[in-house]
Amino acid sequence: MNNQNSNNIIGFSESHSVPIDRDPQTLPFPLNCLVVCQNPTMRQDLSTYLAAVTNLKVDYCTTLDNNLKNHNLVIVLLDNNDQQVKSDIKAIAKHDIDFILVSDNISNDLIRTAVHFKVKEIISQQNLELELIHSLINASNELMQASKIAPLYTVINGKSGSGASFITSCLGEISANISNEEIAIIDADLNYGSLTDTFNFDANYYLTDALNELDKLDNTAIKSMMLKRDNLSLLACKPYTQLNTNPQTLGYLDQLVWKVKLNHDLVLVDLSRGVEKFTIPLLNLSSKILIVVQQNILSLRETKMLIQQLTQHLGIDVEKLHIIVNRYSTKNSNISLDDIKKVLGIDKLYVVSNNYQLANAGIDSGSPLLKVADHKAIQDEISQIIGDLFPIDIPVKTTLLNKIFRRL
Repeated sequence: MNNQNSNNIIGFSESHSVPIDRDPQTLPFPLNCLVVCQNPTMRQDLSTYLAAVTNLKVDYCTTLDNNLKNHNLVIVLLDNNDQQVKSDIKAIAKHDIDFILVSDNISNDLIRTAVHFKVKEIISQQNLELELIHSLINASNELMQASKIAPLYTVINGKSGSGASFITSCLGEISANISNEEIAIIDADLNYGSLTDTFNFDANYYLTDALNELDKLDNTAIKSMMLKRDNLSLLACKPYTQLNTNPQTLGYLDQLVWKVKLNHDLVLVDLSRGVEKFTIPLLNLSSKILIVVQQNILSLRETKMLIQQLTQHLGIDVEKLHIIVNRYSTKNSNISLDDIKKVLGIDKLYVVSNNYQLANAGIDSGSPLLKVADHKAIQDEISQIIGDLFPIDIPVKTTLLNKIFRRL
């Protein structure tokens, strides 16, 4: 390998190991990349450069790692051993993994081998900083198009205690009962973590366990780690998780959610506690954000501030936001639905009727709604939300309610 420029091609000055300022890059889809590089200086410079790329996990080795199954892209920085590189290319090709070659001086024989095994790109070392990010984005886009990715729906309280956990559990259970889709719920209420009890599950594996084992979670592990009832899966959360967990561990929450999205048809996240630093990436990942409010002035005031935070400070498109008025009543409040729309500035509004006793009875029975009597009104309202917002397939000739009652 030609190493004469290895100290200044990844954004470093020749005399000081200080990275040049650059805008952080975000890949549209997570990549697990393996970098094969024998030159320690190049490896360090490349590590600094790639650390600024979001949605990219990188492992480094001096010789090709035998465990390629955990990676979907390999970057090989060429040395002077063409025979070893050819052997590496053949090994990578056997695993059907994309690879990129980096070199300023590459022999014609090696180019022919690389092309034969469908090299993704050959990048000049001199132009590595300019070209590599584009190659990563292209690889990420291609992987995203080839993968089935579940939409993410986040349910969040406009004000504490508005009922986001109850709404999440109802949406999840009814979605699973009216379709054959694989529905996943992630309990990200890191203070109370109540959904395990709501569904009457007996949990022995929790959100924090998954975060601590993130690198080991392949597709099989993702499915087996979750509590499951028919086509409904739950990733449980222990009460007071946030208090007892390293904040750095919680920073991997969005990476875990990506893995769940790749193994299910629809993912719901309960963010009852509201916006926190480690949940912001989840909000950005969300196809829609369902904000649960109640029919009183204090709830609307706090919800309006939440919407301002989401749209003005986090840059989330207001089109993603939908309001669910929980415990709605036409009799017990002077605040109408038109008033709520006007105050919050959002027209996309749904209601769930006020039946606190019924909701508690459902939770106590281990099912939000489906195992208790006299629940048709709330069933209809939740089903309306699902029908309008969720991209799930309902079997032909099966209405929302008759399938629910058939499975009771």
